[in-house]
Amino acid sequence: MAVRMESPLRREQIAEVTLRLVVEEGLGAVTVRRVAQAVGISAAALYRHYKNKSDILAAVLEEHHEIMVDIIRRSRAEAATALDALRRVNMRSMALVEKYCALPVIFLSDALWLGDLRLRDLKLRHHRMFREAILDLISSGQDSGEVRADIRPDEIFVFFLGLVAMPALMRARRPEEVDLPLQTSANWDLFARAVAC
Repeated sequence: MAVRMESPLRREQIAEVTLRLVVEEGLGAVTVRRVAQAVGISAAALYRHYKNKSDILAAVLEEHHEIMVDIIRRSRAEAATALDALRRVNMRSMALVEKYCALPVIFLSDALWLGDLRLRDLKLRHHRMFREAILDLISSGQDSGEVRADIRPDEIFVFFLGLVAMPALMRARRPEEVDLPLQTSANWDLFARAVAC
């Protein structure tokens, strides 16, 4: 029997359980009852915070957004150059993919893009934030002469996004086909050779 959770429900815990369910059983397995059972609380306790699958997926998206904001902030603070900051964002993003391999499944699901508009808007807000931060780093690198100025920042951004997106999709659906640490390193080397001055 599930126990009541006395402390406030933590979005991080809900996100982790949800992502595990998606990996193990698919997006259809995500229900308030199943998530509550996996967390070890009563369904009624979870219903007080999350009324349905959309609420749970919104919590996952919000948690991911906060993690990415922190990744970008820390990468900027620790980096000596714009290109180094981009490298750190890439490495930390791939560590997140390694930990939560179900994220691409959720990000590309019909539930997110065609179902609840709130979910789509949350993902678009996250993408805008990420895009603006990466474009700012690219532009800074171009201004300092570290990143090629003969390539438009938007084109470099799409290239950078591909460093994460394709390995993440492969990891989510066919983990045996990609050695994520090895591929992350190889992708970064190719990217740096292509865009660095």
